[in-house]
Amino acid sequence: MCCEQLSTPCFRHNNQTTHPPSGCSRSGELSQPELSPTRAQGHGLRVAVALGMSVGLGAGADEAHAEAPPEPTDTADSTIKLSAVRVGGQARTADAGIEAGNTNSESLHIARMPTSVRDTPQTITVVPQELIKQQRAFTLDQALANVPGITLSTGEGAGGLNGDQFRIRGLQARQDIYTDGLRDFGTYTRDTFNTESVEVIKGPSGEYFGAGNVGGVINQSQKHAHAGNSYSYDQTFGSGPLFRGVGDINYQINEDMAIRINGMFNKQDVVDRDNVTSNRYGAAVDFGVGLRSKTSWHLTWQWLNTNSKPDYGVSMLNVGGIYRPITDYGVARNTSYTRNFDFDRSSIHALTSALRSNITRWFTLTNDTRLSLYERDYTATTPAACSGACAAAILSGGNYALPYGAGGGVAYRQQGWGVQNVIMGRARFDTGFVHHDLKAGVDINYTSDSRWPGSFTNRDKNQTIRNPQYAYPGTSLSFPASGYGNANARDLGLFLADRMQLTRQLSLFGTARWDSFSSTYYKQSSANDGRAEQKSDRWSPSGSIMYSPLKDTSFYFTFARSYKPVGTDVSSLVTVKPQVGDVAQKGINLSPQRSDLFEFGNKSDFFHKRLGTTVAFFQISENNSRYYDVNGDMKTGFADSGSGRRIRGVELSANGKITRDWQVFASYSYMDGHVTHSNTGDNGKTAPQVPHNNMSVWSSYDLSRLLLRPQWGDLKIGGGAQYSSGYWAGPDTTNTARMPYTFNLNAMVSWDYRHYHVSFNANNITNRLNYASSFSGSRAVPSPGRYFLGSIGVSF
Repeated sequence: MCCEQLSTPCFRHNNQTTHPPSGCSRSGELSQPELSPTRAQGHGLRVAVALGMSVGLGAGADEAHAEAPPEPTDTADSTIKLSAVRVGGQARTADAGIEAGNTNSESLHIARMPTSVRDTPQTITVVPQELIKQQRAFTLDQALANVPGITLSTGEGAGGLNGDQFRIRGLQARQDIYTDGLRDFGTYTRDTFNTESVEVIKGPSGEYFGAGNVGGVINQSQKHAHAGNSYSYDQTFGSGPLFRGVGDINYQINEDMAIRINGMFNKQDVVDRDNVTSNRYGAAVDFGVGLRSKTSWHLTWQWLNTNSKPDYGVSMLNVGGIYRPITDYGVARNTSYTRNFDFDRSSIHALTSALRSNITRWFTLTNDTRLSLYERDYTATTPAACSGACAAAILSGGNYALPYGAGGGVAYRQQGWGVQNVIMGRARFDTGFVHHDLKAGVDINYTSDSRWPGSFTNRDKNQTIRNPQYAYPGTSLSFPASGYGNANARDLGLFLADRMQLTRQLSLFGTARWDSFSSTYYKQSSANDGRAEQKSDRWSPSGSIMYSPLKDTSFYFTFARSYKPVGTDVSSLVTVKPQVGDVAQKGINLSPQRSDLFEFGNKSDFFHKRLGTTVAFFQISENNSRYYDVNGDMKTGFADSGSGRRIRGVELSANGKITRDWQVFASYSYMDGHVTHSNTGDNGKTAPQVPHNNMSVWSSYDLSRLLLRPQWGDLKIGGGAQYSSGYWAGPDTTNTARMPYTFNLNAMVSWDYRHYHVSFNANNITNRLNYASSFSGSRAVPSPGRYFLGSIGVSF
């Protein structure tokens, strides 16, 4: 498609857009694009690289571009023929799969992992930029609706956590969120304005990421500066109402330097949720040096500010001994217990340095560093379960006083910071007939989190379930110094990974990581007791075998193990009571969780790599799972009385182009989970937060060839459905709280004409009452009903 007809540039390299220097047709054919040869680095480049080495604490590489170039792809598709182009210090040959949306071809943007999804012997689901744009997915949780097997929790940790709290295959992943392979510290609502793609690595991943990661990892790939100039702005209006603007500027300073600036504002009243808002503002700047050289550096700063009113949903109603959302029994779906003094105000800054040097043809050194600073003032009203007289009143159509959890709702002030550095060397060499791709490095990160619990004055707890009161003008909130608590965590990891290519068809993968983990905890009110400390040293191994009988298909078997010590989630905790918090405790040895993965799968490509498919059979066995009560507090005696769980299932996916104009992103998973050990008598029960059936399908079709003349631009229609079967709410294992199935039907139409873009989206077309998240038998958060989005944009 011609640049004049699109709101985005014509072609992409390594997930970064660049303008073609010569003519193109609407079919996407390029007439022998040529880029000028790489010139020697000048004085400015040497100075910038030296600065990058200082910031990055060593010579290294951009996580997003640290891999060796893929082998040239032979394809019969005459519509996609791009010559090799050097971008970010690498000679990249355009992959027809990337152009078509085949996520098997996607780079993982994480240097210490295999090069691409196709080369990784583990289930990885990718939400690419094209899908994010078509669906207008503005937050991380909206993007992850395309990933089967992910559920959300609400209000864990004394009822105080709100933000992105994901569970992968029923296992906690609230602090397993990464950006370009580095930890994204804190718990908050993540926006996608600076996101290129989202990757979900399913199953234990401790061999790559260290302590934690018992269920998997969520990684966001950031937008980076690239060659060429581009300018775009997109304005969205929607139900609620919603007003959102996003700007993206990329400016090439010279042949080896560029800068990219992204900005966003989002002002929103959430549809069908009274008094709930989602207001965010953000900016990001990426400065890239050495775009076409053997040594390159990216320095990225991102800031996100939130000023919203949080939603802890509605009570669960006890009917016949089973708790279900009260809005399923006649309470209006827009009922919210948010009050005028509730707020979620946060400010998150992240500075990332990514440095890479291809020292020789066979050796690459990479170094990636992140410093994060986060602040948050937070308070929310927390409903609790409705049973007995309360349930009788609601079922008869009457009203009743709202039961409160966590003392009516937690409030806290949070200030924290985190730093991580990963330095790694990659060597490619032969020993006899065996080809090695060896990676070894050091990963160290540190987090410190301080909390001050809030103290209310004149906070009444007198709301009713129906028609609750919102305004409480006499209520005030303070954060006294006497409540101060601090938790920190330090993890030093040494890792070694080797892919051994025995023949053209057979490869062996061996990875091992040793982690020395330590966490401490201090509370002002018990200062005489000193600081409690918890240590844990563990190995996280993995081994895989991959066999490729044909060029475009491979089979693999993988075993992996991860450990999660106490204290890994310090930046996402709320509770500051050591006897119930996920923090170190004096005189108690809290052993870590352990999670084992067994997986057998296949990854294949069809239609000259334009369509990719995957299938995987897996089992995850977790022991010593943490157990929380109805208020979100972790039970004491966690060390040897945690529950064990076993999750078995199968996942299928198909992504890419079926025909020239028909694109599809489809995935399905079936999961069966059971409690294998419980000191509370729940052995054999169904594992919580594990829906049996999960499906996501999105398909788009380019109608331009059928309906429009070439000069009239490009017209697309799209639509899809998301389904998740009902499940037992958790994290408790009692099987007494049931969540209904989720179904969303969505549609889209878009038109691109020269520099202009117009689109219209309809979401939850059937207006079904779905639920975004839940917490045991206490509460559930209703999702928005039917809503519409209209967007207009311009790009040059």
